[in-house]
Amino acid sequence: MTISNSLSVVELGFSYPAITLWENISFEAPSGSFIALRGHSGSGKTTLLQCLGGLEKPTAGDIKFDNINPAHLKGKSRRDFLRTKVSFAFQNSGLVASWTVRQNLDIAGYKVAEHKAEAQEAFERFNLDYDYLDRPVFQLSGGEQQRVGLIRLALRHTPLVLLDEPTAALDDDNAGRVGDFVNQHCAKGGIAVVATHDARLVEHADVSIILN
Repeated sequence: MTISNSLSVVELGFSYPAITLWENISFEAPSGSFIALRGHSGSGKTTLLQCLGGLEKPTAGDIKFDNINPAHLKGKSRRDFLRTKVSFAFQNSGLVASWTVRQNLDIAGYKVAEHKAEAQEAFERFNLDYDYLDRPVFQLSGGEQQRVGLIRLALRHTPLVLLDEPTAALDDDNAGRVGDFVNQHCAKGGIAVVATHDARLVEHADVSIILN
């Protein structure tokens, strides 16, 4: 399935009362774009991802994804955007530790039991045993939790994917699998924005944005 969307960012800024994280960020990302966000810890990479995905509101500038400004959405429109347009892979995996892997995947209307073949393929893609489905998340290592978060992102099939340090806890083999997933997503016309320090990912990006 080919995806057709575009992301436009114009003079974006984000400030707290006593500090400006970043300002005057502008870029265009047509279908198929892979954008890498770089910068030291605390430079605001995570905040920028959250603004692009509608979890935070920028204090200046404009964002448009598929002609929608996520900062202006409310109620059902905002829920629909978060459900159908964007997926996150959070740095801390974003999982509920007391739930099983299955419970963490069975959200937003997706049921693993109804999509077993697809789920098995996603587990294989990210090198995780499918038998982990019924394990509680707190029993998994940090790298395994990170891969469950990536599996959840992959199963949602949204046109925009936002990944925050997705290879931080992964070895070379598993980091390569993340790179392959991002490249395949973009090859289908999707857009990926990845906050990363990892040169293994940055070298494949179409655009690299450095936050100071």
